[in-house]
Amino acid sequence: MLRRSWEPIGVAETTTSLYKRPSLLRRLWAVVASSGIAIVIGAVLAVVIAFGSAFLVITLTDLLKQ
Repeated sequence: MLRRSWEPIGVAETTTSLYKRPSLLRRLWAVVASSGIAIVIGAVLAVVIAFGSAFLVITLTDLLKQ
């Protein structure tokens, strides 16, 4: 097993700005946007399930008629 020779790594320390909370408008926009996306995804999922179940019912009733 080959091991590399140990060499120290330089670390730079700098100061950073403190955490700044998002504004009320930005938080409200996030709530509105995420709610809108959830509603659209739910509607699309409902349509897909409705078409799938309708197709299943039509197919099964056709099989019963034969």
